Amino acid sequence: MGVRARWVDVDYASHTAQVEAIEGELARSLSQVRPVSSRIPFFSTVEGVWLDTAELDAGYWYRNLRSTVRFAPSIERLLEEGFRAFVEVSA
Repeated sequence: MGVRARWVDVDYASHTAQVEAIEGELARSLSQVRPVSSRIPFFSTVEGVWLDTAELDAGYWYRNLRSTVRFAPSIERLLEEGFRAFVEVSA
């Protein structure tokens, strides 16, 4: 059908309580992440707000993997702010 797909080799379900089992491992793996501010505005569909990308530390990425994604409310807010084109960045 022309749809590209691939398996993601993980043993937990993203955005569920199963992620809590890997919190420590994730914190260790991301401990060297040193986020910086971006010139491109960043709207978090997990936090539901604009964020300075300097805030995207290991704790943010854990919350991003564990928390509910609020995609529809985020798009609604961005539409209210006048945006009409969107890029969702994901692994």
